[in-house]
Amino acid sequence: MYFLIFIGSSLLAGLLATTVGGIPILFVKDSVHRRSFDIANGLAAGLMLAASIFSLLLPAFELGGLCSVIIGFIVGMLFVLFLKDRIHVFYYRISGKENSSEIHRALLIFIALTLHNIPEGMAVGVAFASRSMRLGVKVALAIGIQNIPEGFAVAAPMVAMGKYSKKKAFSFSIFSGIVEPLNAVLAYLLASAVSGLLPYLFGFCAGAMMFVVINEMIPEAQHGEYFDRSTLAILIGFLIMFILDVSL
Repeated sequence: MYFLIFIGSSLLAGLLATTVGGIPILFVKDSVHRRSFDIANGLAAGLMLAASIFSLLLPAFELGGLCSVIIGFIVGMLFVLFLKDRIHVFYYRISGKENSSEIHRALLIFIALTLHNIPEGMAVGVAFASRSMRLGVKVALAIGIQNIPEGFAVAAPMVAMGKYSKKKAFSFSIFSGIVEPLNAVLAYLLASAVSGLLPYLFGFCAGAMMFVVINEMIPEAQHGEYFDRSTLAILIGFLIMFILDVSL
């Protein structure tokens, strides 16, 4: 019974939450104005930046100290830097087409948020592995609420760029949440080993996400006549995720 509750909680926190977050993207207009693009990109950047700090870096520091966080952060940053120049090769091999800079950026956003969901899923697994139902449900609930805006953060920039259909962007948001329950089960089964690795994994995903936000999303959102509006969107996204984190 306990394991079934764990499975249900991990599915709700990961797959269901990101799916719910992606649903609004199905109702946006097919054509997106440049203003809407900048605002959507800015909102997603703010959400990701806050999640990197409050959901990954700070918990990683509490779990493993400064050294493990720095190591994980640097490795994550270098990983995306390495991936950035090679993702177009993977896209070409899969589709047989050259990808544009917009598709390149959207895939980086998707990869970063999917990576971010890996340690969150592990956190749910480790919490339930402690045999404390209260702790497990609390962690799953907190992560699930945070994942709702993250589901939108995956899909919104893809639609705003005009390179993906609404249904395809929605499917990306669903897929980004699938990795969470899978890693929750892995962490539950290997809790003793994973608990020591979590600080490094949290730092890794924070480094990956922040590289994408600073190098790709913010520069793309902040140019032209809608600079101030995109700045406000970044700050609003940051505040939304901050409020979710500190209130749980």
